Amino acid sequence: MATLIKSIKRVIILLMFLPVLALAEGGEINTINVVQDTLSATTSCIHYKVVGACFWFDWWDGFSSTLKVDHYMPDTVVSVYNHNGSDPWWYANKIIDPAAHKAGQMEVRAEDGNEMKDSNEQSTSVRDTNDYFKEVDIIGNPAITLLDHLFLLIPSTANPFVPYYSSMLDAIAWRSPLAEMFYPQSLIPGVDDVGSFPLNVWGNVYPRTGFINQLVDGKAAAVIAERSADIMTKSTQPHIYHKLTSDCGSHCMAYKAKENSKNILWQMIYPKNEKKCVVFGANSSRNSKPWESDATKKGKGNYAWVMWRHYHGCIQGDGHYVGSISF
Repeated sequence: MATLIKSIKRVIILLMFLPVLALAEGGEINTINVVQDTLSATTSCIHYKVVGACFWFDWWDGFSSTLKVDHYMPDTVVSVYNHNGSDPWWYANKIIDPAAHKAGQMEVRAEDGNEMKDSNEQSTSVRDTNDYFKEVDIIGNPAITLLDHLFLLIPSTANPFVPYYSSMLDAIAWRSPLAEMFYPQSLIPGVDDVGSFPLNVWGNVYPRTGFINQLVDGKAAAVIAERSADIMTKSTQPHIYHKLTSDCGSHCMAYKAKENSKNILWQMIYPKNEKKCVVFGANSSRNSKPWESDATKKGKGNYAWVMWRHYHGCIQGDGHYVGSISF
């Protein structure tokens, strides 16, 4: 009961706060847009299923049961953009990015005495000298406050408005493949590619930098988003980031990002508000136009996706977790 009351208070505070924040926000999308767009895709992206029953024991009340469920939660907003100042979400652009950019400048100056640049000029790899360089921000989705605890869902492990990854803060590793050059995934073609090797490769996940060889801007941005999610959901990576944990308790789990899998679903909210989720890497060779070419033109190469993450396990019950059965 205490948890429910606390959650209701969080929702009330958010609902009071959002209109005030949105009035102050300019830019391409504001926080209300993020929340509304996320909720608009809930029916098609949450994929809610009851898969079993879970059992709990409390010394005062004895045994009780809850549902075992399988569903997705809109954990984070992932912005992929061309350079500092072009993140389409006002909150990220004006609140998070200025500090991250300043810190990144300090890192780069301390490393080699140069300014941090928004281009391929700082790449040290022949593999990464063509086509695209993009920045990325991953921030806890404010919409999860409205979903946590209000329905029969496993609460998200993300925290609203919290930055989990900023490529400008991770400036050195994001601009050089040296930190990951000896990973097997960086050396062997066809390993950890988004898409299917060799005929439908959107791009390589490793090395996880901002440089990518890809003729289609939308696919380049999608691979960049996949790379950053891969970093953020793993431990002890050679990057500066705040891990989005998979630990939601002994009774449930949240899946780590993995290319071409349904661990993560992506919903575009800028420059198009799409009410569906996709897995990056689908074969689009039969399309008459490049993948998301209309979005590329409208957003001028800047994008924002909601990252829906797969959760599986038990709804929290009272007392100690005993076990579960699957239907």
